[in-house]
Amino acid sequence: GKITFHESEQSDPAGTDGEKISFRPGIVHRLDKGTTGKKTYLAVTVGNPGKRVVIDKPIGRHPVHRQRMRVVPDPHRKDSSGTSPKDRIKDLSSPTLSKTGRRALSYVDTLSFDGKLSLVQVRIETGRTHQIRVHLQDRRTPIYGDEVYGIADWNKRLAKTHGIERPLLHAFRLEMNHPITGDHMVFEAPMAEDMIEIGKIIWPEGVDQLPRAFAAGKETNES
Repeated sequence: GKITFHESEQSDPAGTDGEKISFRPGIVHRLDKGTTGKKTYLAVTVGNPGKRVVIDKPIGRHPVHRQRMRVVPDPHRKDSSGTSPKDRIKDLSSPTLSKTGRRALSYVDTLSFDGKLSLVQVRIETGRTHQIRVHLQDRRTPIYGDEVYGIADWNKRLAKTHGIERPLLHAFRLEMNHPITGDHMVFEAPMAEDMIEIGKIIWPEGVDQLPRAFAAGKETNES
């Protein structure tokens, strides 16, 4: 279906002294700052992030590629390139670079690893831009199919063998208390068919152990 919005004008609403103002409706399409509840995702990663992993690393804008995010390095530690803390602090003196980033907290748990790929569960306590993708990249286990933070050769393999050209990341579960009644509410959405196909290869037992994630087309909600 198609949703059409028409911009409307209203003259002389209260407090505008006769000037015209325009109303431009928008669509709420993401969970943002201040959202309460538990948000759980599923992802296919290259490599094995590990069991019960806590990633508590700040995220900020990439200093060169401004459309990308990154884990902001600790200025007190030498990074993988060998840059000393002193030199990094000197580099960060530029006003265009992200110096500290914002706190980002992710809980990662590998559900199954087949020797190359993993199906993992990620619960986030914060909602930074690209948080899951950046945290998993920093752990050197990027999301399969992620053209921004992933591994090009692996992404090409995914496109060639399965025809998939997107990050295999899925918003699986949202838990929250109803703002009026206080009732506990749970919303779940199964993975898409293409991700289910990969998931079954990595974790054949997942169909029985986590059936709601593998039941395509059967969104559920509980209260």
